[in-house]
Amino acid sequence: MTKEERSLDIIQRGLSLSNKSAVAWSGGKDSMVLLHLMLKAGSRFPVIFFREPWQPWKYKFQDRTIQEYGLEAYTWHPQKSSFQQTGDEFEIQNVYSFDTTIVTCPSGITKPVVGKPWVCSLDMLNRPKQMNLISGWDMVWVGHKACDSDPIYGGDAGTRTEVRVVPGQATMMFPLRDWTHEDIWNYTVANNIPIDLDRYEQVNGKWGEKVDKLTNVDYVHACTACVDRRATANKFVYCPKYNGVVENCSDKLPWFDQAIPSYMKD
Repeated sequence: MTKEERSLDIIQRGLSLSNKSAVAWSGGKDSMVLLHLMLKAGSRFPVIFFREPWQPWKYKFQDRTIQEYGLEAYTWHPQKSSFQQTGDEFEIQNVYSFDTTIVTCPSGITKPVVGKPWVCSLDMLNRPKQMNLISGWDMVWVGHKACDSDPIYGGDAGTRTEVRVVPGQATMMFPLRDWTHEDIWNYTVANNIPIDLDRYEQVNGKWGEKVDKLTNVDYVHACTACVDRRATANKFVYCPKYNGVVENCSDKLPWFDQAIPSYMKD
C-alpha cells in the first residue's frame, strides 16, 4: 500500500464515522496536500482557518485559494493567549474553543525587518478574545506529520497515532502521519497542487521555506524586546513603539505551560 493509498484509507474509515467534519487548513504545503486528498476521497467539509489580524498581505495565496476552491472557511478569536519562549524563539500560543473541544494554534514570532511593518508582541497577546464557537463538528482532519518538529517543544507534532480520541471532544485524524517533507513535495508537484510562492521556493531542485519569513503566514514580524524572560535578558530595553526606554515586563505576563504534552512523549 502506498502512502497515498494509506492516507485515503484512513480518510475513508474516518468518513464512515462522521459527516460533521472540519479540515484544519492554513494554505501551507501539508494542509494543501490534505485538502487535495480529502477532495479526492469525495469529501468537501468546512476548513478551520486561523487568520491573524496583522500583516494581511501575507494571505494573498490563502485568499485566492479560498475563492478558487470555493472553500467554506471559518476563523474566530482565541479564548486566551500566552507567551512561549525557548532561547531566542518566541511564540504566542493561542487556545481556541469550539463546542466542547479545545485546540491550540501558535503564532510564531520573527524579528522585525527594517523598513517593513511590524507588530508589538504585547498587542499580539492582548488581541480580542471570545469564549467559544458553536459548530457541531465532531471530527477534525489535521495535516501534521511525525517528522514535523515543534520550534518550542522540539520532538514530533503529536502524531504517534492515526487518531486522537479525547472523551467529550472532537476526534482528531492524522492521515499524513507517515509522510515525509519530500513525500509532500513530490505529491504536490505530481498533482499540480498550488504552492504559495511567497512562502516557499525551490533551491537547487529542492523545495523549502524562504529563510526571511517575510510572507510566511506562520509568523508575525514582531518586537519582543521587553518580554525576554532569560536570566541574561536586559532589565531595561529600547521600545520602538513608544520610542523610549521601558522595563522588561516578562515576569508580569502569562506564560503557556511548556511541559511536553503526553501525546508527544514516547
